[in-house]
Amino acid sequence: MSAGGPGILRLGFLADGAFKLLVAAAHLLLLPTLVDLLGAPAGMIALTAAMVALSAIAEIVFALRSGEGTHTKYLIAYDSGWVLATVLALMLGSGPGGWVWLAFQAAASPVLALAFLRGREQLVTSSTSL
Repeated sequence: MSAGGPGILRLGFLADGAFKLLVAAAHLLLLPTLVDLLGAPAGMIALTAAMVALSAIAEIVFALRSGEGTHTKYLIAYDSGWVLATVLALMLGSGPGGWVWLAFQAAASPVLALAFLRGREQLVTSSTSL
């Protein structure tokens, strides 16, 4: 890895986590607008915001404690799924599309959080067993 690589990765994880927190906050701040725009109930949007915030916090904690590059694959998988869900949502339009877009985030975000939390646990376990 190049000089400064781990620091750059850590900064990237922090930035991505901060962006996800902003997205979660935007979901809540724009709740009435999103209900109309996406054709989804407020509860689903709020649940999605909570799940996105959960993954953001897990990612930030991971970055602060480790920032290992082994977890970039999880971000790539999440972001790829998000792009596909967004494209599908745009094709379906308001209503079904909104449900697809929110459901992806609500389902994938806790999986991403678990990957970061589990990865942190594995790093701690492996470093204490040395």
